[in-house]
Amino acid sequence: MYLHYRSRVDVNAIDYKKFCEEIESIFTTDFLEKNPLVDSEQYVPIKDAANIRMDPDKEDRIKVLMEKMAKRVHVRRFQLFPLFEDFDRVRNGHVTQSQFLRVLNDLGLLTLLSGFEKDNLLEKFRVRIGGRDDMDYLTFCHELNTLAGFEAGIP
Repeated sequence: MYLHYRSRVDVNAIDYKKFCEEIESIFTTDFLEKNPLVDSEQYVPIKDAANIRMDPDKEDRIKVLMEKMAKRVHVRRFQLFPLFEDFDRVRNGHVTQSQFLRVLNDLGLLTLLSGFEKDNLLEKFRVRIGGRDDMDYLTFCHELNTLAGFEAGIP
């Protein structure tokens, strides 16, 4: 990495401007300040839970239970994000397993699941953050809202 950003003027220095421009290009549209009316896509990081692959049998069971929960979310028009965000102090999209289960219980979704289904659901959305297992509620909410037929960002 040092060689890639090494300054052409001083071999012992880093071309900080080149480095910053490349980092910023990941998160935003280049030169947005010169063309403010251009449509810019929001950066959405790929969550770990979206990449978790389980055996096909478990995936099918999770799909069935997510559809079961989505029906209730659709009928009662639940807003999922605010309840999870209450527990997410640093706004990183993750809560502890007990907080995740508490929100599901508060919404009345936990009663729809058997113990086995609950374990499969926890396994699907579990991610490792800083040496502990947390739950990726952003991916969970996004998938559940999609199955419930809600548009992104609209209750």
